[in-house]
Amino acid sequence: MLILTPREKLLLRRMAQHKTDREIAVQIGGTPLQVCGQRKRLIEKLQIQSEADLASWASQHARWPKP
Repeated sequence: MLILTPREKLLLRRMAQHKTDREIAVQIGGTPLQVCGQRKRLIEKLQIQSEADLASWASQHARWPKP
């Protein structure tokens, strides 16, 4: 079973809204470089092939209730 952290869910929710790394960093804290690293780790964790596929996955699945 895949378990996403609350921060990963926030990141995916913002990606589904087509936010940039800079916008995401401002909204959830951190730097754009940290957001980029988190995005790359999500690609590995979700076993997704590309950033485009991750954005598509986020749009389809990032509808969790807000914490």
